[in-house]
Amino acid sequence: MQRSESRRKAELSTFSDEGIEGQLEKILLGFRQKIHGILGSVIADSNGLTVASDVKGGVSSSVLSAMSTLIAQSGARVFENIQMHGPTFIIMDGDQANVAVVQFAEGDVSLLTLVDRSANLGVLKIEMKRTASKVAEALGIAFGTTAGISELFIMAKSGILIRHYSDSLRTDIDRDVLSGMLVAVQEFVQQTLASKTGTLDELRYGTYTIHFVRGTHTVAAAVAKDLDAEHVRYLVSDALQDFEDRYGAILPSWGGDIVEFRGMDECFEKILRS
Repeated sequence: MQRSESRRKAELSTFSDEGIEGQLEKILLGFRQKIHGILGSVIADSNGLTVASDVKGGVSSSVLSAMSTLIAQSGARVFENIQMHGPTFIIMDGDQANVAVVQFAEGDVSLLTLVDRSANLGVLKIEMKRTASKVAEALGIAFGTTAGISELFIMAKSGILIRHYSDSLRTDIDRDVLSGMLVAVQEFVQQTLASKTGTLDELRYGTYTIHFVRGTHTVAAAVAKDLDAEHVRYLVSDALQDFEDRYGAILPSWGGDIVEFRGMDECFEKILRS
C-alpha cells in the first residue's frame, strides 16, 4: 500500500540510527562479496546525502552519493519528458569503470555502484535490484511499483496447491477469473513443469501475466501487472528458497497436510507488501 508523503519522510529520517546504518552496511558488504569488480557502493537520500556506504580507499562516498541522486533524478526527468515511466536501472559506461544506479522508494532513495569494466552487467543488474529490495525491507519502505504482486500460488511440482496468497487491498481480479486462473496454472504445472525442463517463465491469462519461479520441490506462480518480470522473479525466488530451506525435510515426501508447513506465511507475505 502506498505510504503518505509525511509517513515516508518520517521513515527516511531514521536513516541516522546506528542500528539501521549498521544493517545497511552489512547488506552492502554482502552485495560486494557476490559481485566481482565492485569499487564502491552507496545508498543515498533524495538530497544526495549518504545513508550508508561500502567503498574502497580513494573513492569518496559523499561524491558517489551526490552523483547517485543526480543520475537518478536526471533519468527520471528524461522519461517524464517522453511521457513514460522512469527507469528502474541506469548504467553509465566509462573507459575505466561503469556506474550503475537503482532508484526506489518513489525517488527518495537510490543505490549507486561503481564497478570495474570486467564486471558482468547482467548479474550486476539482478544483484543490485535484489540489494535495493533488501535495503527497502530494512527501512520499511516500498521498493517496487504500487501495482505489485496481486496473487501468489505456491504449489508442489505435481500441481497440488500448497498455499494461495492474495493482496485483497490491491488486486482487481474477479473471483471467477481467479478460479479459472488457478486451474490453468495447476494444469500448466502438471503437464509442463513436472515432466520437462522447459524454460517458459510466463503465462498470459487474459490481461494478466503469470510469472513462474521453480524451486527444487515447488513452483511459485505470481500474478502481477505493470511490474518488471525480472524483479518479480527474484522477489519470489528469494521467498521460495526461504520456504524450501525451512521445510526441506518435509517437501520431498509431503502427503498434502498443510499443517506441516506451520509458519510458512513468514516466507511469502512480505513480497505482497513490496
